[in-house]
Amino acid sequence: MTAEELEKAIEKLISEANEESEQAKREYEADCLAEKNRALARRAFRSSILEKLLETLKADYDALVLKIQSDLDESLDALYAENEPSGGGGEDIDPDDAPYEVDYTLPMRDRYVAVKNYYLGLPDKAAALAAFEADEIAKDYLGSYYDYLYQLLLMIQV
Repeated sequence: MTAEELEKAIEKLISEANEESEQAKREYEADCLAEKNRALARRAFRSSILEKLLETLKADYDALVLKIQSDLDESLDALYAENEPSGGGGEDIDPDDAPYEVDYTLPMRDRYVAVKNYYLGLPDKAAALAAFEADEIAKDYLGSYYDYLYQLLLMIQV
């Protein structure tokens, strides 16, 4: 799968999860309104029964949103694993020269997060971008993920 196809697949998964979340929110809000209207009709709007019903609806909604997020994470993990770039093997690279921990046994996603956290943690974002551009270890360590982090660092410059 090309990088463009991977990006489209990721966008599709995220879009579907967002639509599912929005639908769940609409249903939650409609259910809350219906319960409030029933309580008004029974003259029990300020009752603890209504509060309990609304708490239950909220808990159910929160659980559904967590499930949607979990399903999305699993789908993305599977997609990344399927298309995981190999990155370099660390030959001719001294990992001790990197300002972040370099462990070639880590999955690519964890490598990306470690390098991203280091560069985003630097206070001067322009200096972070310049340092990242000069980081030969990151190019080898991240493989094609290097471009994703480079784009992220460029975006935060604006």
